[in-house]
Amino acid sequence: MAGGLVAVVLWGLAPVATRAVVAHLAPMPLLVLRLTVAALVLLPWAVPVFRRLRLRSLGRLVAAGTLGLIGYNLSVTVGLQWLTAATAGLLLATEPVWVMIVGKVFLAECAGARAWLGSAAALGGVAVLAGPAAVTAAGGPRALAGAGLVLAGTLAFAAYTIVLRPLSQAYGAVPATAASTVVGAVPYLAFAGTLSAPTLTHLSAPTWGEVVFLALGSTVAGMLLWNRAVLSGGTSRVSLLLYLEPAVSVAGALVVLGEHLTLTAVAGGALVLAGVAASSIARPSRAHGPGLSVPASPASRTARSVSPADGSSATSP
Repeated sequence: MAGGLVAVVLWGLAPVATRAVVAHLAPMPLLVLRLTVAALVLLPWAVPVFRRLRLRSLGRLVAAGTLGLIGYNLSVTVGLQWLTAATAGLLLATEPVWVMIVGKVFLAECAGARAWLGSAAALGGVAVLAGPAAVTAAGGPRALAGAGLVLAGTLAFAAYTIVLRPLSQAYGAVPATAASTVVGAVPYLAFAGTLSAPTLTHLSAPTWGEVVFLALGSTVAGMLLWNRAVLSGGTSRVSLLLYLEPAVSVAGALVVLGEHLTLTAVAGGALVLAGVAASSIARPSRAHGPGLSVPASPASRTARSVSPADGSSATSP
């Protein structure tokens, strides 16, 4: 449980660290740095998958890497340029709802009436958080665009969770996630030229610390600690810790970044969390084999596949 709690804190602080870094470093060079380092560290876990990978699974692995590392991480990182970390953390808490919706659309997975009512409440919270009244004071159209990008990232993450699930069953959650991280990081090498020496040398020590935190803390340590916690403590027990993640994001944004919560944000966040909780509790838990199962929220952690809603997962934010 202690390991799981540390992982949740690392993931919850990811939007805070990302928001702090993008004030000094553009999203693309940040992602090149973060994901290249994370992929190199995770490579030993990925090698066994590459050795055993069947040709028919290659396309699925590439799709998972693209959805998780580009669809999710790129969208959320760019969105955090214009959106507060607290709001982003609350929007990312809706990931389980999107997993349920994508599963229903593409896999015809069943969900009860309570799950759909909970999802509707969570999406109502999203409308409050991203609505005109909420963004006017926080940046206007740019904040609205940031919210849209973060939500697009959560949708990509939901698709990533489902696409990676069979690979997690076949190879294990940690190896499959590591392999998808390595594959998804490869396209970023084409943008290595965005890492100019003058830009990097002018980064402050705290900014470098935040980059290292995102690469090794949120992405690598969070994933490994979470998998260990799930294997030792059981999915249903440990996954309850994930409901602390948005609280960590909000607290981190208030304390570290000096952000302020409006009544609108509080109301929207409460709706999101209540809806996600109702949706998750209403759905029966199914073990899908991966060593890791639960909700997730990646605000810029690598693709950490989690789905509190259906008990299946594969890690990355």
